[in-house]
Amino acid sequence: MLEARLQAELFDLPRALTPRERKRLTAPRPKGYAALPGTGPAGETCRSCAHLVRKEMAKTYLKCGLMRPHWTGGTGTDVLARAPACRNWKKVETCS
Repeated sequence: MLEARLQAELFDLPRALTPRERKRLTAPRPKGYAALPGTGPAGETCRSCAHLVRKEMAKTYLKCGLMRPHWTGGTGTDVLARAPACRNWKKVETCS
């Protein structure tokens, strides 16, 4: 008990972190977006962007084509199709 109190004083923590707070601090941040999601045109998402790439392996993984040099084999470079568009959003060209 004394050791826990000394640690709290040492790190100036008013209380212990909850499991949810601890997870939020240690969870890896997605690195697959070319820019901060939500900085693009209002009402657009990654799904409607020309840079969205569907990488097919055993499953299909969604990636941002602008970040291709940074892709890894893990989920850290995946993007969500429902994420708000970033400032690099580009309209998909359609054939007429």
